[in-house]
Amino acid sequence: MCLTTHALALFLSLLAEDRVATEPGRITILAEAEDAVWVRSDRHADDRWCTMAPQLDAVARKDHD
Repeated sequence: MCLTTHALALFLSLLAEDRVATEPGRITILAEAEDAVWVRSDRHADDRWCTMAPQLDAVARKDHD
């Protein structure tokens, strides 16, 4: 899943500041179940941030079935 920088900033603005950790090229959303890591994408022509969190969550749920 990828979002533009603007869309990601809007999403992050909904979260408490203590739930977001940043470093250059990487944003981590601290969650109770599992953290979601967003990284700046080099694959897109425009400025986008991507995460594998939805795919990792689906795999984790499948493993628990």
